[in-house]
Amino acid sequence: MDNQKHSILYVDDELVNLNVFKTTFRREYAIFTATSAHEGMDLLRQYPIDMIITDQRMPRMTGVEFLKWSLEEFPEKTRIILTGFSDTEAIITAINECDIYRYMTKPWDTEEMRLALKKAFETYQLRQDNFKLLEDLKEAKESLEQKVIERTTEVTQQKEEIEYKNQVLQSQNSLLKELDDERNNITSMIVHDLQSPINRISGLLELFEIEGNLSFNENQKIYLDLIRRNISDASRHIRNLLDIKALEKNLNYQMPLSKINLASLLPQLLVAYREQASKKQVNLLYESNSEEVFIKGQEDYLNRIFDNLISNAIKFSPKNVNSNIFIKIKENGKYVRISIQDEGQGLSEEDKKNLFKKFQKLSARPTNGESSSGLGLSIVKSLTERLMGSVWAESESKKGATFIIEFPKYSSH
Repeated sequence: MDNQKHSILYVDDELVNLNVFKTTFRREYAIFTATSAHEGMDLLRQYPIDMIITDQRMPRMTGVEFLKWSLEEFPEKTRIILTGFSDTEAIITAINECDIYRYMTKPWDTEEMRLALKKAFETYQLRQDNFKLLEDLKEAKESLEQKVIERTTEVTQQKEEIEYKNQVLQSQNSLLKELDDERNNITSMIVHDLQSPINRISGLLELFEIEGNLSFNENQKIYLDLIRRNISDASRHIRNLLDIKALEKNLNYQMPLSKINLASLLPQLLVAYREQASKKQVNLLYESNSEEVFIKGQEDYLNRIFDNLISNAIKFSPKNVNSNIFIKIKENGKYVRISIQDEGQGLSEEDKKNLFKKFQKLSARPTNGESSSGLGLSIVKSLTERLMGSVWAESESKKGATFIIEFPKYSSH
């Protein structure tokens, strides 16, 4: 049998009809013939046949009976029954009970039969295509359902894994917080414990100087000055550490602000640094374009900000070369700009990246043995931002550094 052709089983007890049919359509279709219903049953069981054509009037089993059997055993086949004009009841039965495609009267016309076969196979092919499509859809649906199940399982597993990791992370964060709190408490205890002996040493040094000042030789005076300077540095470090802890503990605290005249505050602050600057032959040069420059601020915060910036400028200025530090106040639109410029070693590119981070040491070193905690600029930034201001630095290596702060001008509205 040619697999490219549709196959037809024609059942008729008249051998002449079978031969005529086979001769007529064998070029177009694969033809099987049987002279009885039982012989047709055997052929249907042996071969993949697409269409059944049967005569109604046959001995032992009629065409309708044969088609009823075929419908139960091979429901996908296309069925055509051949009847006489007088077989009305058989035609009705075939239509109602045998799922026939159509009936044709005998003797059949060749062209009518050819057209009927063509239309029947077109319908058959559509039904086969639809069946294949339904099978594909069913398979796709089952595959999709399986993928959904697998994906759901995967998502559930991922969710459980994420929840577990979150629990572990929360536990670790809790432990880290406990350790951090413990470290902070220990640090605070140490800082407070250090402050008391430093204060006592400072007090004893003052008594020592009062009682023995006249008998000190030059070297001893130098040593006393060094002791005094180191006590001052230690006190500054302790104050910076306490400031950092206080700021970290009260991140959301907003200090009450008031109207402050920077043109009055800054000159007063500079008085305290003139002796320190003169010992290094550094000149503090103050300039303001007005005697009243108001911002909304907090005096203690501003003292801490300028204390760090001015002491740093002196610390990193060259000694004994008559260098200058320029402190300028200038109103700039809605802002007040304060700049503190030294003639020291300047800032490297790496310095600029880490300038306002905690515990950052600059590549430039203090020029007279002063020490640095690496906290001062971090405190400056934090306090400046709490006052709604901004701070940055401009510098070229070996050409000094300028620290600039801008605060919003005071407004009564």
